[in-house]
Amino acid sequence: MVNSTPVTQSDNNVTRWLEYAIPLLSFGGALFAVLFWVMDARIDIRITILGCVFASWVLAYLAWIRPKKDIVALSTPIYSFIFLAVPTDHFSAVILELLYAVSLTILLVRLKYRFGTHGRAATDGKELVEPLRTYVEKTRDLWTGISPDAAHHATVTFVRFAEGEYEEAMLRSNTATGQDEDAAETPYLQHAFMIVSEHATLLDQSLPRPETYMTFPAEDADFLALPIPPSQDKDQEFYATLDNALLLLFSAAWNASATDHPHLLACQAFAHRLMSSD
Repeated sequence: MVNSTPVTQSDNNVTRWLEYAIPLLSFGGALFAVLFWVMDARIDIRITILGCVFASWVLAYLAWIRPKKDIVALSTPIYSFIFLAVPTDHFSAVILELLYAVSLTILLVRLKYRFGTHGRAATDGKELVEPLRTYVEKTRDLWTGISPDAAHHATVTFVRFAEGEYEEAMLRSNTATGQDEDAAETPYLQHAFMIVSEHATLLDQSLPRPETYMTFPAEDADFLALPIPPSQDKDQEFYATLDNALLLLFSAAWNASATDHPHLLACQAFAHRLMSSD
């Protein structure tokens, strides 16, 4: 679970310095290895390898604090210790250190631009953060009159999808659309359940995007958190539709089932990423 306090300027500064530390430590150690090699100094080359070891731990920490975990970055300390433990001659060690430093830097760039900001930017604390809070408040009136049961269906569907339990999300969506009168009497909620069910089924079975898929009707546009791209861009439309459906379920769950707030807050980082996906 991510930290419960919102990100501050100090947090951002610390993260930025940690990011700078990765190339500084890894290439710094490699530079010392080159100097010792040129000077023909009699020193255990594994001392300079410690720069890569420390850089690996910093990278792993930056991967850990993100809501979406990068397994490759998290595992770099293991490889650094293997690197440290295996005996090698001075020249080979220098080459390996340089290559490893380059690899760590590439992984850092990949982590920043593929896995987003660190986890505390989308807090799982005691209240919603922006822009999620604004969207939930904006759509509050949509859920006047729906039952806690319908809202709980929305909670479980959202949480299961966020956790990657796609089959469970699909089953709960189907239950809501087939048995819950409140969902059936609220068309936009019904559409959201059906869209999530379709996507969860595809993900559970590892199926590609179909040629035709469910979308929100035009009259639902005012309730959606994200603009739907032009229909000519099928991939963007497909995924934006899913993001909107999940966020609509989050809003219904939050506004109509106060007892489910802890479960929703635990998945707030996921909802925050959806809001930022446009």
